[in-house]
Order: sequence, then structure tokens, then C-alpha cells
Amino acid sequence: LVATTFTFYTFASSDLKSPPHRDHTQTMKLSLVSSALLVASASAFSPSGVTRSSSSALNLFGGGNKGEGEAGKPGMMDQLAMFKKAQEVASKKGELDKEIQQMDIIGSGADDKIKVTVKYVPAQLPVNPNPGYDVVAVDIDEAYLGEVSSEDLSAALVDAIRDGETKATVLVAEKYQKLQTDMAEMLQGMQK
Repeated sequence: LVATTFTFYTFASSDLKSPPHRDHTQTMKLSLVSSALLVASASAFSPSGVTRSSSSALNLFGGGNKGEGEAGKPGMMDQLAMFKKAQEVASKKGELDKEIQQMDIIGSGADDKIKVTVKYVPAQLPVNPNPGYDVVAVDIDEAYLGEVSSEDLSAALVDAIRDGETKATVLVAEKYQKLQTDMAEMLQGMQK
């Protein structure tokens, strides 16, 4: 486009120096070349003439031809059902966490002379993504406390806390088994 304008300008300035008769064929050729270049440069910015065929069917109710390119993709209703199932699983997890949080889990050490009460602390997303356990009470037999050394007492307390956390972990795993089954069913539904 710039070259065409320059050529036209040069031609126009040379026209001023030439005799008064103009060569109309040269003007016509220049006009055709300018028009062709203008059309070519304009079409460079327009979308290509190649058309693509694509399916616009959404299969809102799970239907559609399964033999075509997008076979196996769930329809909108299937996705809504999976979303509802995920919400149910999240709700069940919240209820299960509350139930386990209310339980007192007892760990023991030194032949049951030390008892430690442990509480389950569910994950608090996103701040703390891992669940944990809190020791909320320690019960030490008075006779044992009078005769034990501080090192043995410390070791027995650690054993009792670890015992309580182990029991809590087993209890949580048992309670979450049903939730894992529900999640597995949901994932199988997504893959179909």
C-alpha cells in the first residue's frame, strides 16, 4: 500500500512536468494495480475463507451420536448429576468430621497408669490442609507418679500420646471407608 501511494505520487509529480496530454492507459494500469494491492492488503486482515464444520449440539440430556468424534463425553445433565454427587460427598465429609471431632479417643501408656484423651481436628482448608489431633486431657495414676523418674514419666507420656494418635488414626480410617466408596462411585460415573 505504501509503495502504491509512492508510485502514484511519483507518477503524479512527473505528470506535472510532462506535456499536457496524459497517457490514460498508464493511469488505468496504475489504478488497477493500486486497487489490486488495496484489496490484497485488506484481505490479509479478514478471516480466511476456509470454513470448519463443527458440531454445535450440546447433548443437554446426555444423548447424541456416540459414533462421532466427541463420543463418550457426558452431557450437561450428567455433569449436573456429578456436581450434585460431589456436593453430597462434601456434605457427608463435613458431617463425618463433626462426628469424629466429638469423640474422645483414649491412649494409654505405662500399663494403663497414664491415660491421654485425644480429639480429632479436621483439616481447615486452605490454612491447614492436614487433619490433626489434640491432646485435651492427661490422667496419671497418683501412686505411679510418686514412684516414677522424670525420664520414665516423659517416655510413658510420649507412648500414651502416640497410642492415642494411632487409635484416632485407625478410627478415622474406618469412618472414612464409606466416604471413599461414595467418591469411587462418583469417579466411575465421571469416566463413563
